Amino acid sequence: MALALGVLMVGLVLGVFAMLYGTERRVRAGAPSGPKPHERTSVHDAAAEPSPLFNIASIGAFSVGFGLTGYWVARHSGWPMAIQVVVAALAGATAMALQSLLIARWAIPGARAEHMDERYLLQGTLARIVRDVPEGGNGVLHYELDGQACDLPARDIEGAAIPAGTDVVIDRVEAGVATVELWARVEARL
Repeated sequence: MALALGVLMVGLVLGVFAMLYGTERRVRAGAPSGPKPHERTSVHDAAAEPSPLFNIASIGAFSVGFGLTGYWVARHSGWPMAIQVVVAALAGATAMALQSLLIARWAIPGARAEHMDERYLLQGTLARIVRDVPEGGNGVLHYELDGQACDLPARDIEGAAIPAGTDVVIDRVEAGVATVELWARVEARL
Protein backbone atom coordinates (compact mmCIF):
# COMPACT_ATOMS: atom_id res chain seq x y z
CA MET A 1 0.00 0.00 0.00
CA ALA A 2 2.87 2.40 0.77
CA LEU A 3 4.44 1.66 -2.62
CA ALA A 4 1.18 2.51 -4.38
CA LEU A 5 0.80 5.78 -2.48
CA GLY A 6 4.42 6.72 -3.19
CA VAL A 7 4.01 6.06 -6.93
CA LEU A 8 0.72 8.01 -6.88
CA MET A 9 2.46 11.03 -5.32
CA VAL A 10 5.24 10.85 -7.94
CA GLY A 11 2.58 10.77 -10.65
CA LEU A 12 0.78 13.79 -9.23
CA VAL A 13 4.03 15.76 -9.04
CA LEU A 14 4.92 14.82 -12.63
CA GLY A 15 1.42 15.79 -13.78
CA VAL A 16 1.68 19.22 -12.16
CA PHE A 17 5.16 19.67 -13.63
CA ALA A 18 3.82 18.80 -17.11
CA MET A 19 0.96 21.30 -16.68
CA LEU A 20 3.31 24.09 -15.64
CA TYR A 21 6.22 23.46 -18.01
CA GLY A 22 4.69 21.45 -20.85
CA THR A 23 5.94 18.32 -22.50
CA GLU A 24 7.99 19.82 -25.32
CA ARG A 25 11.59 18.77 -25.65
CA ARG A 26 14.07 21.42 -24.69
CA VAL A 27 15.97 22.36 -27.82
CA ARG A 28 19.45 23.57 -26.95
CA ALA A 29 20.04 27.03 -28.27
CA GLY A 30 23.59 28.13 -28.95
CA ALA A 31 24.89 31.61 -28.36
CA PRO A 32 22.31 34.31 -29.11
CA SER A 33 22.60 34.74 -32.83
CA GLY A 34 20.33 34.85 -35.78
CA PRO A 35 17.30 37.11 -35.96
CA LYS A 36 16.47 39.47 -33.14
CA PRO A 37 13.31 38.57 -31.18
CA HIS A 38 11.21 41.08 -33.16
CA GLU A 39 12.43 39.56 -36.44
CA ARG A 40 11.51 35.97 -35.57
CA THR A 41 8.64 34.06 -37.04
CA SER A 42 6.35 31.63 -35.30
CA VAL A 43 7.29 28.58 -37.33
CA HIS A 44 6.56 25.22 -35.70
CA ASP A 45 9.75 23.55 -34.44
CA ALA A 46 9.45 19.81 -35.10
CA ALA A 47 12.59 19.17 -33.01
CA ALA A 48 10.70 20.32 -29.91
CA GLU A 49 7.81 17.87 -30.36
CA PRO A 50 7.50 15.45 -27.46
CA SER A 51 7.52 11.72 -27.96
CA PRO A 52 3.87 10.69 -27.73
CA LEU A 53 4.76 7.70 -25.56
CA PHE A 54 7.74 8.73 -23.46
CA ASN A 55 7.25 12.17 -21.92
CA ILE A 56 6.61 13.57 -18.47
CA ALA A 57 2.81 13.60 -18.82
CA SER A 58 2.64 9.97 -19.95
CA ILE A 59 4.97 8.80 -17.18
CA GLY A 60 2.84 10.79 -14.73
CA ALA A 61 -0.31 9.12 -16.12
CA PHE A 62 1.28 5.69 -15.63
CA SER A 63 2.24 6.57 -12.07
CA VAL A 64 -1.24 7.88 -11.19
CA GLY A 65 -2.95 4.85 -12.75
CA PHE A 66 -0.56 2.45 -11.01
CA GLY A 67 -0.82 4.26 -7.68
CA LEU A 68 -4.60 4.61 -7.56
CA THR A 69 -5.24 1.06 -8.70
CA GLY A 70 -2.49 -0.37 -6.51
CA TYR A 71 -3.88 1.40 -3.44
CA TRP A 72 -7.45 0.33 -4.16
CA VAL A 73 -6.49 -3.31 -4.86
CA ALA A 74 -4.26 -3.49 -1.76
CA ARG A 75 -7.00 -2.05 0.43
CA HIS A 76 -10.01 -3.95 -0.90
CA SER A 77 -8.73 -7.35 -2.03
CA GLY A 78 -6.99 -10.27 -0.49
CA TRP A 79 -4.92 -10.98 -3.58
CA PRO A 80 -1.24 -11.83 -3.29
CA MET A 81 1.21 -8.95 -3.70
CA ALA A 82 2.43 -10.15 -7.14
CA ILE A 83 -1.13 -10.06 -8.57
CA GLN A 84 -1.73 -6.63 -7.01
CA VAL A 85 1.41 -5.28 -8.71
CA VAL A 86 0.44 -6.81 -12.07
CA VAL A 87 -3.10 -5.36 -11.90
CA ALA A 88 -1.71 -1.94 -10.90
CA ALA A 89 0.86 -2.09 -13.72
CA LEU A 90 -1.86 -2.94 -16.26
CA ALA A 91 -3.95 0.01 -15.04
CA GLY A 92 -0.89 2.25 -15.23
CA ALA A 93 -0.12 1.04 -18.76
CA THR A 94 -3.72 1.74 -19.79
CA ALA A 95 -3.54 5.28 -18.36
CA MET A 96 -0.21 5.83 -20.13
CA ALA A 97 -1.61 4.55 -23.43
CA LEU A 98 -4.62 6.87 -23.18
CA GLN A 99 -2.39 9.85 -22.34
CA SER A 100 -0.07 9.00 -25.23
CA LEU A 101 -3.04 8.72 -27.59
CA LEU A 102 -4.24 12.13 -26.43
CA ILE A 103 -0.83 13.68 -27.13
CA ALA A 104 -0.41 11.92 -30.49
CA ARG A 105 -3.91 12.61 -31.82
CA TRP A 106 -4.70 16.02 -30.35
CA ALA A 107 -1.79 17.97 -28.84
CA ILE A 108 0.91 17.43 -31.47
CA PRO A 109 -1.38 17.98 -34.51
CA GLY A 110 -2.83 21.06 -32.79
CA ALA A 111 0.64 22.53 -32.27
CA ARG A 112 1.56 21.82 -35.89
CA ALA A 113 -1.58 23.55 -37.18
CA GLU A 114 -1.37 26.64 -34.94
CA HIS A 115 -0.51 29.83 -36.78
CA MET A 116 0.46 32.80 -34.65
CA ASP A 117 -0.04 36.36 -35.88
CA GLU A 118 3.60 37.47 -35.98
CA ARG A 119 2.68 41.07 -35.16
CA TYR A 120 1.93 39.91 -31.62
CA LEU A 121 5.00 37.76 -30.87
CA LEU A 122 6.34 40.46 -28.51
CA GLN A 123 2.98 41.50 -27.04
CA GLY A 124 3.37 42.16 -23.32
CA THR A 125 7.15 42.61 -23.45
CA LEU A 126 8.37 45.35 -21.13
CA ALA A 127 10.60 48.00 -22.69
CA ARG A 128 11.97 51.46 -21.98
CA ILE A 129 11.86 54.46 -24.28
CA VAL A 130 15.46 55.55 -25.00
CA ARG A 131 14.71 58.31 -27.53
CA ASP A 132 11.66 60.55 -27.13
CA VAL A 133 8.54 59.55 -29.04
CA PRO A 134 7.08 62.77 -30.51
CA GLU A 135 3.32 63.17 -30.80
CA GLY A 136 2.22 61.20 -33.86
CA GLY A 137 5.81 60.13 -34.59
CA ASN A 138 8.38 57.47 -33.81
CA GLY A 139 11.02 57.30 -31.11
CA VAL A 140 13.18 54.36 -30.04
CA LEU A 141 12.65 51.76 -27.33
CA HIS A 142 15.03 49.25 -25.76
CA TYR A 143 14.11 45.77 -24.53
CA GLU A 144 15.84 42.52 -23.62
CA LEU A 145 14.55 39.07 -24.48
CA ASP A 146 16.24 35.68 -24.53
CA GLY A 147 19.54 37.28 -23.54
CA GLN A 148 19.47 39.72 -26.46
CA ALA A 149 19.28 43.49 -26.05
CA CYS A 150 17.37 45.15 -28.87
CA ASP A 151 16.44 48.65 -29.96
CA LEU A 152 13.33 49.19 -32.04
CA PRO A 153 11.45 52.19 -33.44
CA ALA A 154 8.37 52.87 -31.32
CA ARG A 155 5.15 54.87 -31.36
CA ASP A 156 2.41 55.33 -28.80
CA ILE A 157 -0.77 53.31 -29.27
CA GLU A 158 -2.80 56.56 -29.13
CA GLY A 159 -0.28 58.73 -30.96
CA ALA A 160 0.76 60.66 -27.83
CA ALA A 161 4.29 61.82 -27.00
CA ILE A 162 6.40 59.69 -24.65
CA PRO A 163 9.57 61.04 -23.00
CA ALA A 164 12.79 59.01 -22.84
CA GLY A 165 13.14 56.90 -19.71
CA THR A 166 9.45 55.92 -19.64
CA ASP A 167 8.57 52.25 -19.16
CA VAL A 168 6.23 50.89 -21.81
CA VAL A 169 4.66 47.59 -22.86
CA ILE A 170 4.83 46.43 -26.47
CA ASP A 171 1.41 45.82 -28.00
CA ARG A 172 2.49 44.76 -31.49
CA VAL A 173 5.27 45.16 -34.06
CA GLU A 174 4.24 46.10 -37.60
CA ALA A 175 6.69 46.88 -40.40
CA GLY A 176 9.51 46.96 -37.85
CA VAL A 177 7.85 49.61 -35.63
CA ALA A 178 6.57 48.74 -32.15
CA THR A 179 3.24 50.13 -31.04
CA VAL A 180 3.47 50.64 -27.28
CA GLU A 181 1.36 51.59 -24.29
CA LEU A 182 2.58 53.24 -21.11
CA TRP A 183 3.32 50.72 -18.38
CA ALA A 184 1.56 53.00 -15.89
CA ARG A 185 -1.69 52.70 -17.90
CA VAL A 186 -1.38 48.93 -18.18
CA GLU A 187 -0.56 48.64 -14.48
CA ALA A 188 -3.64 50.68 -13.55
CA ARG A 189 -5.86 48.18 -15.40
CA LEU A 190 -4.34 45.22 -13.55
